[in-house]
Amino acid sequence: MICEMCGKESDYIRTIFLEGAQLKVCKECSRFGEGPEGKGPSKKGKGVAPSRAVVEERLQARERRMRSRDVFKEETVIDLVPDYNKVIREARMARNLKQDELASKVNEKSSVIAQLENGSMRPSDQMIKKLEKELNIKLTEKVALVKPASTKSSRDVLTLGDLIKKK
Repeated sequence: MICEMCGKESDYIRTIFLEGAQLKVCKECSRFGEGPEGKGPSKKGKGVAPSRAVVEERLQARERRMRSRDVFKEETVIDLVPDYNKVIREARMARNLKQDELASKVNEKSSVIAQLENGSMRPSDQMIKKLEKELNIKLTEKVALVKPASTKSSRDVLTLGDLIKKK
């Protein structure tokens, strides 16, 4: 029989699982996967093929990733509010917290909170979530992406064809 991995003709063929795929391989290639009973060089998984539900979920996720998007379609994006530093400072002061107290509550350094309130540092997504939860504020907003206006106007642009017709 032929090994499905290396293509070599072999008398000894063994069924293994490799990255969730079931293969019939020769003795040399069998070291790369696990047998159906979970035996083999790598004992990471249980050695069983993924269920249909898992395979279906992976295929759907792949399809979502591969789907093309219309870049000219107007979309909304979640973005940080422009005056996030004032919002953070006012919410902290309304709760009568010092910068170091807020920093300890969100598990950050007080210098990070100071930089956020100065506006010299932009918070990460994780930091935004921590601050929103701790201070009960909203630091993000939905912003509509605007399509760029077409700069071409059929009357304003002079083409080579127009020059030839005029002469």
